[in-house]
Amino acid sequence: MAATETLLIQGKSVPYHRGSVPVSDCLLDPQNPRIQFLVGQKAGNASQAELEELMWEKDAVKGLAQSIQQNGGIYEAIIVQRKKDKYLVREGNCRTVSARRLLAQYPNDARFMTAPAMIFESDLTEEDLAVLLADMHVSGKIRWDAYEQAKHIADLYNVYGKTYDWLGNHLRLSKTKINEMLLAYAATREFLHNHPDPSNVRKFSFFHELMKKRELREQFKEDPEFKQKFHRWLAEGKLSDAKQVRNLSAVLESKDAAAALDKKGIEEASKILIKNDPSLESDLFQAVKRATEQLRKAPASDIQDLKTGNPQKVIMIRDLSRAIEDLYTLAGIAK
Repeated sequence: MAATETLLIQGKSVPYHRGSVPVSDCLLDPQNPRIQFLVGQKAGNASQAELEELMWEKDAVKGLAQSIQQNGGIYEAIIVQRKKDKYLVREGNCRTVSARRLLAQYPNDARFMTAPAMIFESDLTEEDLAVLLADMHVSGKIRWDAYEQAKHIADLYNVYGKTYDWLGNHLRLSKTKINEMLLAYAATREFLHNHPDPSNVRKFSFFHELMKKRELREQFKEDPEFKQKFHRWLAEGKLSDAKQVRNLSAVLESKDAAAALDKKGIEEASKILIKNDPSLESDLFQAVKRATEQLRKAPASDIQDLKTGNPQKVIMIRDLSRAIEDLYTLAGIAK
């Protein structure tokens, strides 16, 4: 057996040793954050075969299998915990499933029979694991999807009692970001309860954008009717891209645009906004709008410079005036 090494987790040294484990002896972890929601739909009673199928359905896992095949096997160690004569995979479930699928395709290929592993005994607690996975997949280089990150942050906060200060320092996130993630995760869970299609996990990004806007965040919290409408817009595809939420406040400020969103979707609502404000889709008119606003509140110092004949400022104003005159002429606009 290899020499015992230690990993520093939460200020304590947790022993493990490095080795190679047969993928056939590995047990997939039903607590794996990558498929927690899917497992929950089966009341937490998914079999090992079902867990493998749930993971294999993810396109990212199929892509990982191709990478493992090209690399000639798993080269990055998975994390396992010994369970009698088996190994519970605490990190690396996707790699394990990928190797198994490759082994089924190439049953005599030794490259896919085993995986390098960090092997822990019972010393690794659930809280230790949660902190370790946060280091690897929330603040580390190989990051989980946004929903999975948010769920993990919520677990650290709600299950293991980690404070905002701890989360901020450990995960290198601002308190604002942590709060947005927690609120978005809670809102997504509520939506999934009523719309349990697994693909709706991707709706997390919509709720995350919503929680970034204070006025929308407060409206979502205080106004049940708005929450119900937002859920319906997502369920019916009236909002189809999370970035569209960034313009939602402007849509709701326009009675006509808000009605169009409710009836036909965000694209129709945007057309109404653009009709009323061309600067929303035109760089030229965005510049015109911005320049007009600045000219209307020109500071006294600049006005005085123009009065006294500051040459460069006078030239710039004259150039602007001439450009407007030329545009009038080209467009055939009567003054």
